[in-house]
Amino acid sequence: MLPGDDRAARRVLTVCLAAGATTLLDQSVLNIAVPALRQSLSAGATDVQWIVSGYSLAFGLALVPGGSLGDVRGRKHLFLVGLSTFVLCGLVAATGTHPATVVVARLVQGAGAGLVNSQVIGTLQDVFHGPDRARALGLYAVTGGVAAALGPALGGALVALCGPGTGWRLCLLLSAPCGAVTRRAAGQRANGRRPGGGWTGGGAAGQPPCVGRVRAASRGSSGRAGSFDHSSSEPS
Repeated sequence: MLPGDDRAARRVLTVCLAAGATTLLDQSVLNIAVPALRQSLSAGATDVQWIVSGYSLAFGLALVPGGSLGDVRGRKHLFLVGLSTFVLCGLVAATGTHPATVVVARLVQGAGAGLVNSQVIGTLQDVFHGPDRARALGLYAVTGGVAAALGPALGGALVALCGPGTGWRLCLLLSAPCGAVTRRAAGQRANGRRPGGGWTGGGAAGQPPCVGRVRAASRGSSGRAGSFDHSSSEPS
């Protein structure tokens, strides 16, 4: 059973889990396709190391500053920016014809993924409390683990079915449709601007608009929030 007492909280959780799965799948899906990528691009050993490890490196480096920026600027805007960066750089990497292009695209894509996941973690902590918070973060961890475990199998299947030359490119494209759908869902389900230009909801910087709706629903001050498709925020 999903944590949260209302639909708004569960929809927040769904978007967060989808974003986590999409970005963490991309971290492992390319591993099996490395030989095909190296042959197709005539890449050296150093290039391959940067393509494979650069994503994880940039991902980790972006987590802490991304969380701090989310606290100050609001989480929704940074979530959408990070997810857009992730999808666009995935397309650039998948269509790249030179190792340097793929290396740079993977580095920036990893930074975008780290920015997304820092907002995901912060949002789950904002929306859920007590046992529900532990369950939500647990689901996020399990979802990420499953996605990372499925990556090599999916990558191997794509290379086997489509051939080495096309398979590694499809591995990099695999997360693009999921990322685009998740971004659209996040944009539709969390609306509202704070005067400073960032995104907010509950009257506090760093909280997505859905947080304010969830808390308002729990207090009963504005009825139960069946969805968060419409703009709404509490006065600051």
